[in-house]
Amino acid sequence: MSLYSERLAHLKREIQSNQSNRKKKRWKPNQKIMIDFINGVTNKAVFQVKGKTLLLKQGNESFGFKKIIVKHYNSNDLSALDIVNISEVFERGITLNEEGVSDNDNTVYNHTKDGKKRLLVTGKNELGEIVISYYRKT
Repeated sequence: MSLYSERLAHLKREIQSNQSNRKKKRWKPNQKIMIDFINGVTNKAVFQVKGKTLLLKQGNESFGFKKIIVKHYNSNDLSALDIVNISEVFERGITLNEEGVSDNDNTVYNHTKDGKKRLLVTGKNELGEIVISYYRKT
């Protein structure tokens, strides 16, 4: 079993556990989009936020969901709820001009919540902005 498969299975279990603990509280629409993507119901997650489109595809270990899961999802970095709430960083985050930008064609969104700084790196695509990476910085 690959590292990606192991972490994806762990992420699914963690989300299921969170869902059980939510009692009657429902997931928000963008959270539901992400959960459907994680569970393989859809092959991409498309979010409409403030008139802009954010697109997350599976990708590989260099960009997209696979990179997020393999490099950034674990107990020391992103939690399951961080991943489910990825659109929140796009919606509420501030755009950084230089920090974290290794490619001038990319945009970095920073959102701090509960004292944790989350960074979302996107690139332009004909469909909108495509997720390259997402991580937490302490």
